[in-house]
Amino acid sequence: MTSQKKSYFQERTPAQIRHLNLSRAYRHRGLVQRIHDLDPNEDAVEIRVQLIPGRFYRNSETGAEASRKCYKHGDLILSSQPKTQGEAYDSPEIPLQIRARDFAQLESMREEDIRFVGYSWRPVQGADRTRSVVPFREIPEGARIYAYAEQMTSHTVSEEVSKPGIKIQSYPDAQRAVYEGGTLVAEVPSRTKRMPRYRFRLMHVPMIRSDYNLASVLSLTTSELKEETTDEPVRGRTLFDVYNIRYTWATISEGSKIRFFQPHDIAAYMAVIRDERQKHNHTPLEMNPFALPSQLQREFYLKLCNNVLIYDPTLESRAKTRKLHLAEKSILLARAIGVFGHDEFSFWDPERDGSMKNYEWRVSV
Repeated sequence: MTSQKKSYFQERTPAQIRHLNLSRAYRHRGLVQRIHDLDPNEDAVEIRVQLIPGRFYRNSETGAEASRKCYKHGDLILSSQPKTQGEAYDSPEIPLQIRARDFAQLESMREEDIRFVGYSWRPVQGADRTRSVVPFREIPEGARIYAYAEQMTSHTVSEEVSKPGIKIQSYPDAQRAVYEGGTLVAEVPSRTKRMPRYRFRLMHVPMIRSDYNLASVLSLTTSELKEETTDEPVRGRTLFDVYNIRYTWATISEGSKIRFFQPHDIAAYMAVIRDERQKHNHTPLEMNPFALPSQLQREFYLKLCNNVLIYDPTLESRAKTRKLHLAEKSILLARAIGVFGHDEFSFWDPERDGSMKNYEWRVSV
């Protein structure tokens, strides 16, 4: 018996997409605008160009294998962050300003030359200097989980008490939190029917305004929890994260240890922002390391999921078309940043976009 997504997260199948007004795209240039212009209820496009860089097809038998390699080893926008702890302490910038500067390079690139799958930064303090990676696809997916939790699982217990869809429990240690950020435990709903919530720690979350916040958030990480009686892990991480074995290629000079942020991590951080803003504490929002999506990005991402197919000659099916893989979605999202600009696409403006808990992610399938 295969697991089923909850109805909130269900998407059109390839067959359903083929029954829309399907056209074909044979060029990279203009592809983002063509997807943007689709009527989500009527239109679809079949991409007939290869989005995954050719080097990932070497020694790959299928398009799926090449996509997995690209997702794990693809090009990243490297942060122009401070390189040392002292520089981070002295920096007046917040992550948003750094991202806006880094993403601006996409606007000067040709659409077909943009092949980034995400962006990354590196810690500047502590023993663990593992590079952190945020794939572009995980950001709108995290926002979708957050909106689901707020819309479908949050409820009012009484006039004074409201139970949030994502539960955040903090463990304050004010003295350490100033320098290292806070530690919190998150409970995030699953996208799969009849599955329990994920429970995990968020560590190094900036909670108190100080000059040390940028250095703290560059060390942001997650970890699983263990049962006190058995020392066994609780269901804290997705199967992708548990089995995300990442071997390096002999031809590249990078370590195999990379920290990938997943959608549940991003949804949890959004819940931290929610809780702290209610307390009039804007520090987690100001130091937020995730490029939260605008309504424009929400619309574009939903079309990637429900209105786009891609030709894959490695498939055995007669049609040889399938839905986009994670790496392909990430690349198209990066191209959309280049086309529409950081501020329009990868920046949440509450006055323009409204509350993210009210974003509508459901589609008619």
